[in-house]
Amino acid sequence: MNESSARFRIQRTMHGKTLLVCLSIVSTGFAQNAPWPVDVPGFTAPAPGEHPRLFFRKSDLPALRDRAKTPEGKAIIARLKTLLGGGEKMPPVSDQTRAYEKKQDYPEGTYTVSHAAGFGFLYQLTGETKYADLGRKCFEIAWKGARDADSEARYSWVAPGGMLRGGPTIAWYALGYDLCHDGWDEGFRKKVAQEIQNYAQQEKGKGAEGSGSPVTLERLAMTPKHPPGSNHHGAQVGGAAIALLAIRGDEGTDPAKVEKWLAGAEKNLVIQMEKGWGDKGWFAEGDGTSGVAADTALIPAFQAMLVAGGKDFISPRPAVPWMTLKWPMLTLPVSDFHKGKDIFPLHSNTYDHNVYDRKGFSGSGHFAQGFGTLSHKEKPALLWLYNHVFKEADEAAGTPFDTVSRYPHRAILSFVNWPFDVEEENPATVFPHAVEDKSAGHYMFRNRWQDGDDIIIDMLLKGSRGHHSVKPGNIFVWGLGKKTVFPVRVSGDVKYFEATGTGGALSTSLGSFGVDFSGKSGADAVLVLTGPITGTPKGATVTKAGETTYTVMTLQKGDPPEIKADGDTLMVGAQAVTYDGTAVRFGK
Repeated sequence: MNESSARFRIQRTMHGKTLLVCLSIVSTGFAQNAPWPVDVPGFTAPAPGEHPRLFFRKSDLPALRDRAKTPEGKAIIARLKTLLGGGEKMPPVSDQTRAYEKKQDYPEGTYTVSHAAGFGFLYQLTGETKYADLGRKCFEIAWKGARDADSEARYSWVAPGGMLRGGPTIAWYALGYDLCHDGWDEGFRKKVAQEIQNYAQQEKGKGAEGSGSPVTLERLAMTPKHPPGSNHHGAQVGGAAIALLAIRGDEGTDPAKVEKWLAGAEKNLVIQMEKGWGDKGWFAEGDGTSGVAADTALIPAFQAMLVAGGKDFISPRPAVPWMTLKWPMLTLPVSDFHKGKDIFPLHSNTYDHNVYDRKGFSGSGHFAQGFGTLSHKEKPALLWLYNHVFKEADEAAGTPFDTVSRYPHRAILSFVNWPFDVEEENPATVFPHAVEDKSAGHYMFRNRWQDGDDIIIDMLLKGSRGHHSVKPGNIFVWGLGKKTVFPVRVSGDVKYFEATGTGGALSTSLGSFGVDFSGKSGADAVLVLTGPITGTPKGATVTKAGETTYTVMTLQKGDPPEIKADGDTLMVGAQAVTYDGTAVRFGK
Protein backbone atom coordinates (compact mmCIF):
# COMPACT_ATOMS: atom_id res chain seq x y z
CA MET A 1 0.00 0.00 0.00
CA ASN A 2 1.22 3.47 -0.75
CA GLU A 3 2.18 5.86 2.03
CA SER A 4 0.07 8.70 0.68
CA SER A 5 -2.50 10.25 2.99
CA ALA A 6 -6.18 9.62 2.37
CA ARG A 7 -8.80 12.29 1.83
CA PHE A 8 -12.56 12.40 1.63
CA ARG A 9 -15.07 13.23 -1.04
CA ILE A 10 -18.81 13.19 -1.37
CA GLN A 11 -19.94 9.89 -2.87
CA ARG A 12 -23.24 10.18 -4.72
CA THR A 13 -23.57 7.14 -6.92
CA MET A 14 -25.48 3.92 -6.77
CA HIS A 15 -26.38 2.00 -9.93
CA GLY A 16 -25.25 5.03 -11.92
CA LYS A 17 -27.64 7.55 -10.41
CA THR A 18 -27.71 9.93 -7.48
CA LEU A 19 -28.73 8.08 -4.35
CA LEU A 20 -26.66 7.84 -1.21
CA VAL A 21 -24.58 10.80 -0.11
CA CYS A 22 -21.92 10.16 2.51
CA LEU A 23 -18.35 10.90 3.44
CA SER A 24 -16.22 8.21 1.82
CA ILE A 25 -12.55 7.35 2.03
CA VAL A 26 -10.91 7.71 -1.35
CA SER A 27 -7.34 6.56 -0.88
CA THR A 28 -5.95 3.47 0.84
CA GLY A 29 -2.64 5.16 1.62
CA PHE A 30 -1.51 4.92 5.23
CA ALA A 31 1.39 6.42 7.15
CA GLN A 32 2.22 4.16 10.08
CA ASN A 33 2.89 6.90 12.63
CA ALA A 34 0.69 9.64 11.17
CA PRO A 35 -1.24 11.99 13.51
CA TRP A 36 -4.33 10.18 14.71
CA PRO A 37 -7.18 11.10 14.46
CA VAL A 38 -7.21 13.98 11.98
CA ASP A 39 -9.90 16.52 11.26
CA VAL A 40 -12.14 15.82 8.27
CA PRO A 41 -11.51 18.61 5.72
CA GLY A 42 -14.52 20.88 5.23
CA PHE A 43 -16.52 19.19 7.97
CA THR A 44 -19.63 21.00 9.21
CA ALA A 45 -20.55 19.98 12.73
CA PRO A 46 -24.19 19.20 13.51
CA ALA A 47 -25.99 22.19 14.98
CA PRO A 48 -27.57 21.79 18.43
CA GLY A 49 -30.80 19.88 17.95
CA GLU A 50 -29.84 18.76 14.43
CA HIS A 51 -30.75 15.12 13.87
CA PRO A 52 -30.10 12.58 12.44
CA ARG A 53 -26.35 12.87 12.75
CA LEU A 54 -24.60 9.68 13.85
CA PHE A 55 -24.33 7.57 10.68
CA PHE A 56 -25.93 9.91 8.17
CA ARG A 57 -27.04 13.53 8.14
CA LYS A 58 -30.38 15.13 7.35
CA SER A 59 -29.12 16.10 3.90
CA ASP A 60 -28.70 12.38 3.14
CA LEU A 61 -32.39 11.57 3.66
CA PRO A 62 -33.58 12.08 0.07
CA ALA A 63 -30.93 9.64 -1.14
CA LEU A 64 -31.74 7.14 1.58
CA ARG A 65 -35.44 7.33 0.76
CA ASP A 66 -34.59 6.66 -2.87
CA ARG A 67 -32.51 3.69 -1.77
CA ALA A 68 -35.56 2.34 0.08
CA LYS A 69 -37.35 2.09 -3.28
CA THR A 70 -34.70 -0.21 -4.79
CA PRO A 71 -34.96 -4.00 -4.58
CA GLU A 72 -31.97 -4.08 -2.24
CA GLY A 73 -33.39 -1.38 -0.01
CA LYS A 74 -36.79 -3.05 0.14
CA ALA A 75 -35.18 -6.35 1.13
CA ILE A 76 -33.31 -4.78 4.04
CA ILE A 77 -36.37 -2.84 5.24
CA ALA A 78 -38.42 -6.03 5.16
CA ARG A 79 -35.77 -7.70 7.29
CA LEU A 80 -35.70 -4.71 9.66
CA LYS A 81 -39.44 -5.02 10.21
CA THR A 82 -39.05 -8.71 10.96
CA LEU A 83 -36.39 -7.87 13.54
CA LEU A 84 -38.78 -5.32 15.07
CA GLY A 85 -41.46 -7.97 15.50
CA GLY A 86 -43.41 -6.70 12.52
CA GLY A 87 -42.53 -3.03 12.73
CA GLU A 88 -46.04 -1.73 13.39
CA LYS A 89 -46.46 -2.33 17.11
CA MET A 90 -44.43 -2.96 20.24
CA PRO A 91 -42.77 -6.38 20.19
CA PRO A 92 -42.83 -9.04 22.93
CA VAL A 93 -40.32 -8.44 25.74
CA SER A 94 -37.97 -10.77 27.58
CA ASP A 95 -39.39 -12.08 30.85
CA GLN A 96 -36.04 -11.86 32.64
CA THR A 97 -35.66 -9.32 35.42
CA ARG A 98 -31.88 -9.21 35.85
CA ALA A 99 -28.70 -10.11 34.01
CA TYR A 100 -27.56 -13.74 34.13
CA GLU A 101 -30.87 -14.81 35.68
CA LYS A 102 -31.10 -17.79 33.34
CA LYS A 103 -30.32 -18.80 29.78
CA GLN A 104 -33.23 -18.65 27.41
CA ASP A 105 -33.67 -18.39 23.66
CA TYR A 106 -36.24 -15.84 22.53
CA PRO A 107 -37.99 -15.68 19.15
CA GLU A 108 -36.58 -13.28 16.59
CA GLY A 109 -38.33 -9.93 16.88
CA THR A 110 -38.30 -9.92 20.69
CA TYR A 111 -37.36 -6.54 22.14
CA THR A 112 -33.69 -5.47 22.05
CA VAL A 113 -31.70 -2.41 23.00
CA SER A 114 -31.72 -1.24 19.37
CA HIS A 115 -35.49 -1.50 18.76
CA ALA A 116 -35.88 2.23 19.38
CA ALA A 117 -33.30 2.81 16.65
CA GLY A 118 -35.12 0.46 14.30
CA PHE A 119 -38.43 2.28 14.74
CA GLY A 120 -36.59 5.59 14.42
CA PHE A 121 -35.10 4.53 11.09
CA LEU A 122 -38.57 3.73 9.76
CA TYR A 123 -39.62 7.20 10.90
CA GLN A 124 -36.72 8.75 9.01
CA LEU A 125 -37.58 6.89 5.80
CA THR A 126 -41.33 7.47 5.91
CA GLY A 127 -41.88 10.60 8.00
CA GLU A 128 -44.69 8.78 9.80
CA THR A 129 -44.72 9.77 13.48
CA LYS A 130 -46.25 6.45 14.53
CA TYR A 131 -42.76 4.99 14.29
CA ALA A 132 -41.27 7.73 16.47
CA ASP A 133 -44.06 7.03 18.95
CA LEU A 134 -43.02 3.37 19.06
CA GLY A 135 -39.43 4.51 19.62
CA ARG A 136 -40.67 6.58 22.53
CA LYS A 137 -42.39 3.56 24.04
CA CYS A 138 -39.11 1.67 23.79
CA PHE A 139 -37.45 4.25 26.03
CA GLU A 140 -40.35 4.24 28.46
CA ILE A 141 -40.24 0.48 28.97
CA ALA A 142 -36.44 0.55 29.09
CA TRP A 143 -36.51 2.96 32.02
CA LYS A 144 -38.93 0.59 33.77
CA GLY A 145 -36.48 -2.29 33.39
CA ALA A 146 -37.31 -4.05 30.11
CA ARG A 147 -34.37 -6.24 29.20
CA ASP A 148 -32.88 -7.26 25.89
CA ALA A 149 -33.60 -10.56 24.14
CA ASP A 150 -30.00 -11.61 24.78
CA SER A 151 -30.16 -15.16 26.12
CA GLU A 152 -28.75 -14.05 29.48
CA ALA A 153 -30.45 -10.63 29.58
CA ARG A 154 -27.09 -8.89 29.83
CA TYR A 155 -28.05 -5.81 27.80
CA SER A 156 -30.47 -3.46 29.51
CA TRP A 157 -30.84 0.21 30.34
CA VAL A 158 -31.48 -0.77 33.97
CA ALA A 159 -28.67 -2.74 35.62
CA PRO A 160 -26.78 -4.00 32.57
CA GLY A 161 -24.56 -7.04 33.01
CA GLY A 162 -21.40 -5.03 33.56
CA MET A 163 -19.54 -2.19 31.89
CA LEU A 164 -19.04 -4.36 28.80
CA ARG A 165 -22.81 -4.53 28.29
CA GLY A 166 -23.44 -0.96 29.42
CA GLY A 167 -21.41 0.61 26.61
CA PRO A 168 -23.31 -0.97 23.69
CA THR A 169 -26.62 -0.52 25.52
CA ILE A 170 -26.26 3.24 25.84
CA ALA A 171 -24.86 3.49 22.30
CA TRP A 172 -27.81 1.88 20.55
CA TYR A 173 -30.41 3.62 22.67
CA ALA A 174 -28.61 6.84 21.71
CA LEU A 175 -29.05 5.91 18.04
CA GLY A 176 -32.76 5.57 18.81
CA TYR A 177 -32.73 9.11 20.21
CA ASP A 178 -30.88 10.36 17.13
CA LEU A 179 -33.37 8.84 14.71
CA CYS A 180 -36.60 9.52 16.63
CA HIS A 181 -35.63 13.03 17.82
CA ASP A 182 -37.63 15.10 15.34
CA GLY A 183 -40.73 12.99 15.86
CA TRP A 184 -40.92 13.72 19.59
CA ASP A 185 -42.16 16.75 21.49
CA GLU A 186 -39.59 19.10 22.93
CA GLY A 187 -40.06 17.91 26.50
CA PHE A 188 -39.43 14.26 25.71
CA ARG A 189 -36.39 15.05 23.56
CA LYS A 190 -34.91 16.95 26.49
CA LYS A 191 -35.71 14.16 28.93
CA VAL A 192 -34.01 11.50 26.79
CA ALA A 193 -30.91 13.65 26.24
CA GLN A 194 -30.64 14.18 29.99
CA GLU A 195 -31.18 10.48 30.73
CA ILE A 196 -28.36 9.56 28.34
CA GLN A 197 -26.01 12.20 29.76
CA ASN A 198 -26.81 11.29 33.36
CA TYR A 199 -26.85 7.55 32.80
CA ALA A 200 -25.90 5.81 36.05
CA GLN A 201 -26.79 2.20 36.77
CA GLN A 202 -25.47 -0.56 38.98
CA GLU A 203 -23.98 -3.53 37.19
CA LYS A 204 -26.15 -6.66 37.07
CA GLY A 205 -28.65 -5.53 39.75
CA LYS A 206 -29.78 -7.49 42.77
CA GLY A 207 -29.54 -11.24 42.75
CA ALA A 208 -27.19 -14.12 43.32
CA GLU A 209 -24.33 -12.27 41.64
CA GLY A 210 -24.78 -9.19 43.82
CA SER A 211 -24.45 -5.62 42.63
CA GLY A 212 -21.37 -4.36 40.84
CA SER A 213 -19.84 -0.91 40.59
CA PRO A 214 -21.75 1.94 38.94
CA VAL A 215 -21.97 2.11 35.15
CA THR A 216 -22.03 5.76 34.15
CA LEU A 217 -21.56 7.52 30.82
CA GLU A 218 -18.71 9.50 32.35
CA ARG A 219 -16.95 6.36 33.50
CA LEU A 220 -17.45 4.56 30.20
CA ALA A 221 -15.84 7.49 28.39
CA MET A 222 -13.16 8.61 30.83
CA THR A 223 -12.11 5.66 33.00
CA PRO A 224 -13.21 2.35 31.49
CA LYS A 225 -13.06 -0.53 33.93
CA HIS A 226 -10.77 -2.72 31.84
CA PRO A 227 -7.42 -2.19 30.09
CA PRO A 228 -7.24 -1.75 26.30
CA GLY A 229 -5.99 -5.30 25.82
CA SER A 230 -9.23 -6.61 27.29
CA ASN A 231 -12.18 -7.32 25.02
CA HIS A 232 -14.31 -5.20 27.42
CA HIS A 233 -12.52 -1.90 26.77
CA GLY A 234 -13.58 -1.23 23.18
CA ALA A 235 -17.25 -1.87 23.91
CA GLN A 236 -17.14 0.64 26.75
CA VAL A 237 -15.37 3.54 25.04
CA GLY A 238 -17.00 2.90 21.65
CA GLY A 239 -20.44 2.92 23.21
CA ALA A 240 -19.69 6.10 25.14
CA ALA A 241 -18.42 7.89 22.04
CA ILE A 242 -21.61 7.09 20.08
CA ALA A 243 -23.84 8.23 22.96
CA LEU A 244 -21.97 11.49 23.49
CA LEU A 245 -21.99 12.35 19.80
CA ALA A 246 -25.75 11.78 19.78
CA ILE A 247 -26.53 14.33 22.50
CA ARG A 248 -23.72 16.84 21.92
CA GLY A 249 -25.03 20.40 22.10
CA ASP A 250 -28.65 19.37 22.58
CA GLU A 251 -31.12 20.99 24.94
CA GLY A 252 -30.99 19.58 28.44
CA THR A 253 -27.32 18.61 28.31
CA ASP A 254 -24.34 20.20 30.04
CA PRO A 255 -21.95 21.27 27.23
CA ALA A 256 -18.91 21.31 29.51
CA LYS A 257 -19.50 17.75 30.68
CA VAL A 258 -20.29 16.39 27.25
CA GLU A 259 -17.23 17.98 25.63
CA LYS A 260 -14.95 16.81 28.42
CA TRP A 261 -16.26 13.26 28.28
CA LEU A 262 -16.16 13.16 24.49
CA ALA A 263 -12.52 14.28 24.56
CA GLY A 264 -11.88 11.49 27.06
CA ALA A 265 -13.59 8.95 24.83
CA GLU A 266 -11.54 10.12 21.84
CA LYS A 267 -8.35 9.72 23.84
CA ASN A 268 -9.40 6.24 24.95
CA LEU A 269 -10.25 5.22 21.40
CA VAL A 270 -6.63 5.96 20.49
CA ILE A 271 -5.42 4.02 23.53
CA GLN A 272 -7.68 1.11 22.57
CA MET A 273 -6.17 0.90 19.10
CA GLU A 274 -2.54 1.56 20.01
CA LYS A 275 -2.41 -0.78 23.00
CA GLY A 276 -5.14 -3.31 22.29
CA TRP A 277 -4.75 -3.86 18.54
CA GLY A 278 -1.95 -4.36 16.08
CA ASP A 279 -1.68 -2.25 12.96
CA LYS A 280 -3.20 -4.97 10.72
CA GLY A 281 -6.07 -6.41 12.73
CA TRP A 282 -4.47 -8.49 15.50
CA PHE A 283 -6.18 -8.17 18.90
CA ALA A 284 -4.35 -8.72 22.19
CA GLU A 285 -6.60 -11.57 23.34
CA GLY A 286 -6.77 -13.31 19.99
CA ASP A 287 -9.31 -13.79 17.25
CA GLY A 288 -12.42 -14.92 19.13
CA THR A 289 -12.36 -12.22 21.75
CA SER A 290 -11.69 -9.59 19.09
CA GLY A 291 -15.36 -9.85 18.12
CA VAL A 292 -16.45 -8.68 21.55
CA ALA A 293 -14.04 -5.76 21.38
CA ALA A 294 -14.84 -4.67 17.83
CA ASP A 295 -18.38 -5.67 16.90
CA THR A 296 -20.48 -4.48 19.83
CA ALA A 297 -19.80 -0.74 19.47
CA LEU A 298 -16.17 0.01 18.56
CA ILE A 299 -16.18 -0.20 14.76
CA PRO A 300 -19.44 1.81 14.50
CA ALA A 301 -17.95 4.39 16.87
CA PHE A 302 -15.23 5.19 14.34
CA GLN A 303 -17.86 5.74 11.67
CA ALA A 304 -19.88 7.97 14.01
CA MET A 305 -16.77 9.93 14.94
CA LEU A 306 -16.28 10.57 11.22
CA VAL A 307 -19.88 11.49 10.32
CA ALA A 308 -21.01 13.28 13.50
CA GLY A 309 -17.69 14.32 15.03
CA GLY A 310 -15.54 15.25 12.04
CA LYS A 311 -12.71 13.10 13.41
CA ASP A 312 -11.04 10.63 11.05
CA PHE A 313 -9.56 7.57 12.74
CA ILE A 314 -9.84 5.56 9.55
CA SER A 315 -7.61 6.90 6.81
CA PRO A 316 -4.40 8.07 8.57
CA ARG A 317 -3.35 4.59 9.77
CA PRO A 318 -4.26 1.03 8.77
CA ALA A 319 -5.41 -0.17 12.20
CA VAL A 320 -9.15 0.60 11.97
CA PRO A 321 -9.76 -0.69 8.41
CA TRP A 322 -7.77 -3.84 9.16
CA MET A 323 -10.09 -4.77 12.01
CA THR A 324 -12.34 -5.73 9.09
CA LEU A 325 -9.81 -6.46 6.32
CA LYS A 326 -8.24 -9.28 8.31
CA TRP A 327 -11.31 -11.39 7.54
CA PRO A 328 -10.94 -11.55 3.73
CA MET A 329 -7.19 -12.06 4.18
CA LEU A 330 -7.63 -15.14 6.36
CA THR A 331 -11.03 -16.69 5.53
CA LEU A 332 -11.40 -19.67 3.24
CA PRO A 333 -14.27 -19.20 0.73
CA VAL A 334 -16.18 -22.36 1.59
CA SER A 335 -19.82 -23.04 2.34
CA ASP A 336 -19.64 -24.31 5.93
CA PHE A 337 -19.36 -20.80 7.30
CA HIS A 338 -21.62 -21.66 10.24
CA LYS A 339 -18.55 -23.34 11.73
CA GLY A 340 -16.41 -20.22 11.97
CA LYS A 341 -13.38 -21.96 13.38
CA ASP A 342 -13.35 -24.27 10.35
CA ILE A 343 -12.85 -21.51 7.80
CA PHE A 344 -10.53 -19.28 9.78
CA PRO A 345 -7.28 -20.30 11.56
CA LEU A 346 -7.38 -19.36 15.24
CA HIS A 347 -4.44 -18.45 17.45
CA SER A 348 -6.59 -18.68 20.55
CA ASN A 349 -9.43 -20.98 21.59
CA THR A 350 -11.01 -18.28 23.78
CA TYR A 351 -14.51 -17.47 22.48
CA ASP A 352 -13.59 -19.09 19.18
CA HIS A 353 -17.31 -19.37 18.35
CA ASN A 354 -17.34 -15.57 18.01
CA VAL A 355 -15.40 -15.45 14.76
CA TYR A 356 -18.42 -16.05 12.55
CA ASP A 357 -21.26 -16.52 15.03
CA ARG A 358 -23.17 -13.72 13.22
CA LYS A 359 -26.28 -13.90 15.43
CA GLY A 360 -25.62 -11.88 18.55
CA PHE A 361 -23.75 -8.70 19.40
CA SER A 362 -20.26 -10.10 18.93
CA GLY A 363 -19.05 -12.16 15.99
CA SER A 364 -21.52 -10.40 13.70
CA GLY A 365 -21.89 -7.27 11.62
CA HIS A 366 -18.48 -7.72 9.96
CA PHE A 367 -19.91 -6.53 6.66
CA ALA A 368 -22.79 -4.23 7.62
CA GLN A 369 -20.51 -2.34 10.00
CA GLY A 370 -17.18 -2.96 8.32
CA PHE A 371 -18.10 -1.32 5.01
CA GLY A 372 -18.48 1.95 6.93
CA THR A 373 -14.75 2.03 7.70
CA LEU A 374 -13.26 1.01 4.35
CA SER A 375 -12.08 2.92 1.30
CA HIS A 376 -13.56 2.56 -2.18
CA LYS A 377 -10.56 0.44 -3.14
CA GLU A 378 -11.03 -1.98 -0.25
CA LYS A 379 -14.79 -2.47 -0.35
CA PRO A 380 -14.80 -4.71 -3.47
CA ALA A 381 -12.56 -7.23 -1.67
CA LEU A 382 -14.83 -7.40 1.39
CA LEU A 383 -17.83 -7.68 -0.92
CA TRP A 384 -16.14 -10.62 -2.69
CA LEU A 385 -15.82 -12.45 0.63
CA TYR A 386 -19.46 -11.86 1.50
CA ASN A 387 -20.69 -12.91 -1.93
CA HIS A 388 -18.59 -16.09 -2.02
CA VAL A 389 -19.26 -17.28 1.52
CA PHE A 390 -22.47 -15.82 2.97
CA LYS A 391 -24.69 -14.30 0.30
CA GLU A 392 -26.49 -17.40 -0.96
CA ALA A 393 -27.31 -18.70 2.52
CA ASP A 394 -28.36 -15.26 3.77
CA GLU A 395 -30.75 -14.75 0.88
CA ALA A 396 -32.23 -18.21 1.37
CA ALA A 397 -32.79 -17.45 5.06
CA GLY A 398 -34.39 -14.07 4.37
CA THR A 399 -31.49 -12.27 6.07
CA PRO A 400 -29.94 -10.41 3.12
CA PHE A 401 -26.89 -8.18 3.22
CA ASP A 402 -25.50 -9.39 6.56
CA THR A 403 -28.70 -8.90 8.56
CA VAL A 404 -28.53 -12.29 10.29
CA SER A 405 -28.14 -10.75 13.75
CA ARG A 406 -31.36 -10.17 15.70
CA TYR A 407 -30.37 -6.54 16.36
CA PRO A 408 -32.18 -3.86 14.30
CA HIS A 409 -29.18 -1.52 14.25
CA ARG A 410 -27.35 -4.05 12.06
CA ALA A 411 -30.06 -3.74 9.41
CA ILE A 412 -29.81 0.06 9.64
CA LEU A 413 -26.04 0.00 9.12
CA SER A 414 -26.37 -2.51 6.30
CA PHE A 415 -28.87 -0.20 4.58
CA VAL A 416 -26.63 2.85 5.00
CA ASN A 417 -23.22 1.26 4.36
CA TRP A 418 -23.71 -1.47 1.77
CA PRO A 419 -21.84 -0.59 -1.46
CA PHE A 420 -24.58 -1.39 -3.94
CA ASP A 421 -22.76 0.72 -6.53
CA VAL A 422 -19.62 -1.43 -6.26
CA GLU A 423 -18.76 -4.60 -8.14
CA GLU A 424 -16.93 -7.29 -6.21
CA GLU A 425 -13.26 -7.76 -7.06
CA ASN A 426 -11.02 -10.66 -6.23
CA PRO A 427 -9.08 -9.69 -3.09
CA ALA A 428 -5.85 -10.34 -4.98
CA THR A 429 -6.39 -6.89 -6.54
CA VAL A 430 -6.25 -5.33 -3.05
CA PHE A 431 -4.01 -7.51 -0.89
CA PRO A 432 -0.39 -8.54 -1.34
CA HIS A 433 0.50 -12.21 -0.83
CA ALA A 434 2.12 -11.40 2.52
CA VAL A 435 0.92 -8.96 5.18
CA GLU A 436 2.84 -7.81 8.24
CA ASP A 437 1.20 -6.67 11.45
CA LYS A 438 4.52 -5.48 12.77
CA SER A 439 3.47 -4.12 16.15
CA ALA A 440 1.77 -7.43 17.03
CA GLY A 441 4.25 -9.80 15.36
CA HIS A 442 1.42 -11.31 13.32
CA TYR A 443 2.11 -12.41 9.73
CA MET A 444 -0.32 -13.60 7.07
CA PHE A 445 0.51 -15.25 3.73
CA ARG A 446 -1.96 -16.31 1.06
CA ASN A 447 -1.54 -17.69 -2.45
CA ARG A 448 -4.94 -16.76 -3.95
CA TRP A 449 -8.67 -16.18 -3.35
CA GLN A 450 -10.54 -18.88 -5.25
CA ASP A 451 -11.95 -21.83 -3.29
CA GLY A 452 -11.45 -24.20 -0.39
CA ASP A 453 -8.04 -25.20 -1.75
CA ASP A 454 -6.63 -21.72 -1.18
CA ILE A 455 -3.46 -21.75 0.93
CA ILE A 456 -3.29 -19.61 4.08
CA ILE A 457 -0.28 -19.38 6.37
CA ASP A 458 -0.91 -17.54 9.61
CA MET A 459 1.87 -17.03 12.15
CA LEU A 460 2.20 -15.21 15.48
CA LEU A 461 5.73 -14.39 16.62
CA LYS A 462 4.88 -12.42 19.76
CA GLY A 463 2.79 -13.44 22.72
CA SER A 464 0.00 -11.05 23.63
CA ARG A 465 -2.50 -10.71 26.41
CA GLY A 466 -5.35 -8.75 27.88
CA HIS A 467 -7.26 -10.72 30.49
CA HIS A 468 -6.74 -13.73 28.21
CA SER A 469 -3.37 -14.50 26.65
CA VAL A 470 -2.16 -15.93 23.36
CA LYS A 471 1.13 -17.81 23.18
CA PRO A 472 3.53 -17.12 20.31
CA GLY A 473 5.18 -19.51 17.92
CA ASN A 474 2.42 -21.31 16.06
CA ILE A 475 2.48 -21.25 12.26
CA PHE A 476 -0.86 -22.48 10.94
CA VAL A 477 -0.76 -23.98 7.46
CA TRP A 478 -4.11 -24.39 5.71
CA GLY A 479 -4.38 -25.39 2.11
CA LEU A 480 -5.51 -27.98 -0.41
CA GLY A 481 -7.99 -29.27 2.14
CA LYS A 482 -5.31 -29.83 4.78
CA LYS A 483 -5.18 -28.01 8.11
CA THR A 484 -1.94 -28.44 10.00
CA VAL A 485 0.91 -26.48 11.56
CA PHE A 486 4.50 -25.97 10.55
CA PRO A 487 6.38 -28.49 12.75
CA VAL A 488 8.77 -25.91 14.22
CA ARG A 489 7.54 -23.10 16.47
CA VAL A 490 8.98 -19.67 15.68
CA SER A 491 9.03 -16.53 17.82
CA GLY A 492 11.06 -13.39 18.27
CA ASP A 493 11.29 -9.79 17.10
CA VAL A 494 11.22 -9.42 13.34
CA LYS A 495 14.22 -7.58 11.91
CA TYR A 496 13.26 -7.83 8.24
CA PHE A 497 10.08 -8.36 6.25
CA GLU A 498 9.37 -8.35 2.53
CA ALA A 499 6.22 -9.13 0.56
CA THR A 500 6.89 -10.32 -2.98
CA GLY A 501 4.70 -11.03 -5.97
CA THR A 502 4.76 -14.74 -5.11
CA GLY A 503 4.93 -14.77 -1.31
CA GLY A 504 7.27 -13.16 1.19
CA ALA A 505 9.89 -13.59 3.87
CA LEU A 506 10.75 -12.39 7.36
CA SER A 507 13.76 -12.70 9.63
CA THR A 508 14.46 -12.69 13.35
CA SER A 509 17.80 -12.82 15.12
CA LEU A 510 17.62 -16.64 14.99
CA GLY A 511 16.88 -17.14 11.31
CA SER A 512 14.50 -16.50 8.45
CA PHE A 513 11.13 -17.86 7.31
CA GLY A 514 9.98 -17.61 3.72
CA VAL A 515 7.00 -18.65 1.63
CA ASP A 516 6.93 -19.24 -2.12
CA PHE A 517 3.67 -19.57 -4.06
CA SER A 518 5.23 -19.33 -7.54
CA GLY A 519 4.77 -23.02 -8.35
CA LYS A 520 8.27 -23.16 -9.81
CA SER A 521 9.17 -25.95 -7.38
CA GLY A 522 6.34 -28.14 -8.61
CA ALA A 523 4.50 -27.55 -5.31
CA ASP A 524 1.70 -25.06 -4.73
CA ALA A 525 3.53 -23.70 -1.70
CA VAL A 526 7.02 -23.97 -0.28
CA LEU A 527 7.68 -22.99 3.34
CA VAL A 528 11.31 -22.63 4.39
CA LEU A 529 12.87 -21.92 7.78
CA THR A 530 16.60 -21.35 8.19
CA GLY A 531 18.62 -21.99 11.33
CA PRO A 532 19.38 -24.92 13.62
CA ILE A 533 16.51 -26.88 15.14
CA THR A 534 16.27 -29.64 17.75
CA GLY A 535 15.12 -33.08 16.70
CA THR A 536 13.52 -34.19 13.45
CA PRO A 537 10.19 -32.46 12.82
CA LYS A 538 7.38 -34.51 11.33
CA GLY A 539 5.95 -33.32 8.05
CA ALA A 540 9.07 -31.44 7.00
CA THR A 541 12.48 -32.08 5.48
CA VAL A 542 15.69 -30.83 7.12
CA THR A 543 18.63 -30.34 4.73
CA LYS A 544 21.90 -28.45 4.98
CA ALA A 545 23.18 -26.51 1.98
CA GLY A 546 26.52 -24.82 2.52
CA GLU A 547 26.55 -23.49 6.07
CA THR A 548 22.78 -23.07 6.31
CA THR A 549 20.28 -25.57 7.71
CA TYR A 550 16.87 -25.47 6.02
CA THR A 551 13.59 -26.91 7.31
CA VAL A 552 11.20 -27.28 4.37
CA MET A 553 7.49 -28.05 4.11
CA THR A 554 5.70 -28.26 0.76
CA LEU A 555 2.01 -28.38 -0.16
CA GLN A 556 0.84 -30.10 -3.31
CA LYS A 557 -1.77 -32.62 -4.43
CA GLY A 558 0.64 -34.95 -6.19
CA ASP A 559 4.10 -36.17 -5.26
CA PRO A 560 6.29 -33.67 -3.39
CA PRO A 561 9.24 -32.14 -5.21
CA GLU A 562 12.73 -33.44 -4.60
CA ILE A 563 14.69 -31.44 -2.01
CA LYS A 564 18.48 -31.49 -2.26
CA ALA A 565 21.55 -29.35 -1.71
CA ASP A 566 23.46 -27.93 -4.66
CA GLY A 567 26.45 -26.28 -3.06
CA ASP A 568 25.22 -23.26 -1.10
CA THR A 569 21.85 -23.45 -2.82
CA LEU A 570 18.92 -25.58 -1.75
CA MET A 571 16.90 -26.92 -4.66
CA VAL A 572 13.19 -27.60 -4.05
CA GLY A 573 12.22 -29.13 -7.35
CA ALA A 574 13.25 -26.48 -9.87
CA GLN A 575 13.10 -23.65 -7.32
CA ALA A 576 16.40 -22.36 -5.96
CA VAL A 577 16.41 -21.33 -2.30
CA THR A 578 19.23 -19.42 -0.65
CA TYR A 579 19.88 -17.50 2.56
CA ASP A 580 21.96 -14.34 2.06
CA GLY A 581 22.40 -13.52 5.75
CA THR A 582 19.33 -11.27 5.73
CA ALA A 583 16.45 -13.42 4.53
CA VAL A 584 15.40 -16.53 2.63
CA ARG A 585 15.44 -15.86 -1.12
CA PHE A 586 13.62 -17.77 -3.83
CA GLY A 587 14.91 -17.90 -7.39
CA LYS A 588 18.29 -16.72 -8.60
